[in-house]
Order: sequence, then C-alpha cells, then structure tokens
Amino acid sequence: MTQDERSRTKYQVVADALRAKIADGTYAVDSRLPTKDELVTLHSVAPGTIDRALEVLRGEGLIETTHGVGTFVRAPKSEADLANEGLAARVARLEAQMMDVYANLGLSPSADQPSSRRVG
Repeated sequence: MTQDERSRTKYQVVADALRAKIADGTYAVDSRLPTKDELVTLHSVAPGTIDRALEVLRGEGLIETTHGVGTFVRAPKSEADLANEGLAARVARLEAQMMDVYANLGLSPSADQPSSRRVG
C-alpha cells in the first residue's frame, strides 16, 4: 500500500481502483461489475466499504445498480448531457421560486389564463 493510499479511506481506495478499471476498459460500458461478495474478496474489505465505494461511483454516474440484477458500467455522459442536466436543475429551481412568488402575492398560477392582477 502506498503512502497516498494510507491517507485515503478504504472506500476511496476501492472506488479509485474500480474507476481506473472502468477507465482502462477492464470493466467496459454495459458490462456487469463483480458482485459485492466478489468485490469484498478482491479488495479484502468489509461489505460496507464496498457499498460506500459503489455509492461514490453511482454519484459520479459511472455505474448503475438494478436490484436483483447487478451493477453495470454506464456510458460516460457527453458535455451536452451534463449541460442539459445543469440547465434542467436551474429551471426547476426557478419554477420553485416563481411558485413562492405567486403564493406570496396571493396569486394562482395558470398556464391558460393571464393574471388579472398587475404586479408593480
């Protein structure tokens, strides 16, 4: 174990190892990762450590788990996909803010009817 690995938590070391194998094609897109029990044996860590490592990779969008089926490598997202996700999140926040404004003004938002009350 290197000095860098000693300064990182076990789940981070496992996540890094799995990330590297995904990057180098050992675990190709759409392929199934080893089972949790296999990963426990391969990395000599506790099951909870594997769970945390997989959670990190899921959060990064590198893997997807289907209960009862397995954990699979996902295709990397394109720059456009990432931009669209960011835009969708911003639109959702703006919609929530607008609903708050409507509520504070005592208005009922309707897509079909313009408001009869003017603001300002």
